[in-house]
Parts: sequence; structure tokens; C-alpha cells
Amino acid sequence: MIVILAYVTVLSSLAGEGTQVLIKSGNLRVVVADNAAYGTHHRQGYSGISELYHGSSKRNLFVPAYAGLNFEHIFSGDSTSYDWSIFEPRIAPIKLRRLEERKVELFQKRTANWPLQSRLIYEHTGENIVEMRARFRPLKDVWDKHGYIGVFFASYIDAPEDMAIHFIGRSRPGKGKAAPRWISHLPRTHGDRASHRPAGSTWDPPTDPGFNIALVEGVSEYEYLYPFYYGISRGKVFIMMFKDVENGGELRFAQSPSGGGNGNPAWDFIFLARHYEIGKDIGFTAAAVYTDFKGREDVIRTWEKWSGRKVTRPSGDPDDHR
Repeated sequence: MIVILAYVTVLSSLAGEGTQVLIKSGNLRVVVADNAAYGTHHRQGYSGISELYHGSSKRNLFVPAYAGLNFEHIFSGDSTSYDWSIFEPRIAPIKLRRLEERKVELFQKRTANWPLQSRLIYEHTGENIVEMRARFRPLKDVWDKHGYIGVFFASYIDAPEDMAIHFIGRSRPGKGKAAPRWISHLPRTHGDRASHRPAGSTWDPPTDPGFNIALVEGVSEYEYLYPFYYGISRGKVFIMMFKDVENGGELRFAQSPSGGGNGNPAWDFIFLARHYEIGKDIGFTAAAVYTDFKGREDVIRTWEKWSGRKVTRPSGDPDDHR
């Protein structure tokens, strides 16, 4: 692994672009990859953060063959797309280039069938934080049947001791307790109660019968109160945080107990845009935090500092463990 990282440093500093680029600062080492395979393990089609290390650890948070914050699906819920590959963002060419020392861009002009231009900028903005600014531009309208654009990002976690994600939320109306509380959720199977909508939403994306992305279709009985969640792996915490969700879009948490293989959960997220215009950008900003786990209060403070918002702590109701 050290040889690979050294090669990445030379490649990116000389060429400015390539198959993968290393960002190294403070406690984090981050490798951002395009859709090409590289090294011994990393497979073709898994762009995004292919390697993430904290401190002196040589253990990648993500499954070495795959990636985190991997741009995986574009969807509309329309059955006319069912014969297309659901993994078109993995297949279409995507260009990686370094913009600054700690900032890189992945740019995809469109995929084979989806006329959606994507620009993903990854930047190391703090001691343990990598931001991803995601912008999408529909070039023509193939989403008009159900009236929304859906995009899906996956993070494949390498054998964490706790496969659940944790967030502050409540039950959906009519589905259980309305009191805010910490929720620890692990689906029983892939696609079971897989996605969690924001509190206050009364909408689920309509789909035609036979819709073929299970983690979108499998809605849970929970909704989150603040747009962040975390998971724990080997004493470290991985926090996903979101803000600047544009034009009335929605961010949903999604998860699978086996997305990266047996014992390797997927801690994912979905962006849904119902208010879009052809030729105009839509998007959101996400941040991935990877550091030593110091408890839930530290997670909350990390979110508050990054977002500028305050969190009302749950009043002591017991966790939901599902």
C-alpha cells in the first residue's frame, strides 16, 4: 500500500490528473480515484474516495476493491430505464484532475442513457474532513414521467465491528414513537427498510412496478431530524454530513448490511431533485469525517461546527435498535 501511495503522489504532482490522486494533510490520507482499476485490489468502476486512512493506520476504512462516496446510480423510477444498466455512472468515462493541492475534481459529461452532467469536487478542508461538492446538470429531460432526478452514492465499509448507522430521528407519523431519539439501524437484508427520509417530508419517490434499485424502494419507518449520521469501525468514527441541498431537493440516508459483501455494510445516501431545469445545476454539499470516536457529543459538535446549526439533544429516551 505504501508503494501505491508513493506512486500516486508522483503521478498527481507531475501530471495534474490520472487514475488516482492522493490528498494528504493532518491526520488524513485520502485517495480519490476515477473509474479505472489500479493496484492489486481496486476494481474498475468504483470512483470517489477509494482509500481513506487516519493517523498511522494502514487499514483502509473502505473495502479495498471498492470505494466510498462512489457515484453509483442515476434513476427516475420510469420502467423505460429498466433495461439499462443501473450502474451507468460506474461505466461511463469520468475525468479526474487535481485543482489545488487539497482539491480534486471528478467530471462526467453524461452516461450512455442519462443526459446528466456531473461535477464532484473533493476537498480536504479540515483536520479530519473531506468535503464533496456535488453539482448535476440535466442536459435534456428524460425524468418527466415522475418528475424527479435521483442520484445514489455508496460507501462500502470494510468489516466494521458495528454495522449499523446512528442518527437523531423519530418514527414516521403513524409508524411509532414521535419523540426525537438516537436511532441505531441495521436492515435485516439488502433492501429491507433501507432508506430514511428527512423529518417533515411527506413524499416518497414514485416508481413503476419492478423498479430495480432496492435501496431506494425499501423505505424505512424512520426519518432523521438532522442531516448527519455516523458509523463506527475499529474505534474510529465515520460521519457523513450534508448541507446546501438546493432548490427543495431531499437527501436520504440509505444502507445495506451486505452491500460490500458479507460483513461489509454499505453506508449510503440518495439525492432527489423534484425542482430542476434543463441546463441549470442542482446539487448539495457533503462532508466525510474520519477520526477517533470520542462519543456522540463529539459527533454532534462536529456537525454543529461544520453546518453552523445547533442540535437539540435527545431528552434521554432510549435508543431504537433495529
